[in-house]
Amino acid sequence: MNSTMISVTLYMVSANIMAGVIYIFGQKKAGLLWIEYPFIYAPLIIFQFLMPQFMSLPGLAENANSLKYFLFMLQGFSCGVIGAMILLPRFFVPATTTLEKLKVTAVSCLAMSTTYLITRWIFFEALRFLLPQMHSS
Repeated sequence: MNSTMISVTLYMVSANIMAGVIYIFGQKKAGLLWIEYPFIYAPLIIFQFLMPQFMSLPGLAENANSLKYFLFMLQGFSCGVIGAMILLPRFFVPATTTLEKLKVTAVSCLAMSTTYLITRWIFFEALRFLLPQMHSS
């Protein structure tokens, strides 16, 4: 199985389990709508488009397949958890109409996706710096 499929599978499992629990508990309390559920897939779509640029580490491409697969698994799982957390702000921001609810979810989706991508960029930049030091030791 290739690394992208592993990443997507782990994302789907973690995002759907976490979002399902949030959705079940939040449907009565926050009035979550079924149309808000697809927003949890935005971080995956954004991250999969940008992943080839992130994963272009010279030390990673040479001979560290296990590290590459581990990173894809880690990114898939953590991105899934972040994707599910997109539904959480609806518990804390009061919204009465459907349009207000969708606005809160859309802003939450953009904010969490951007924050996730910034942290991943910092993570991969740190790897870009640390990999040559690990190979030289």
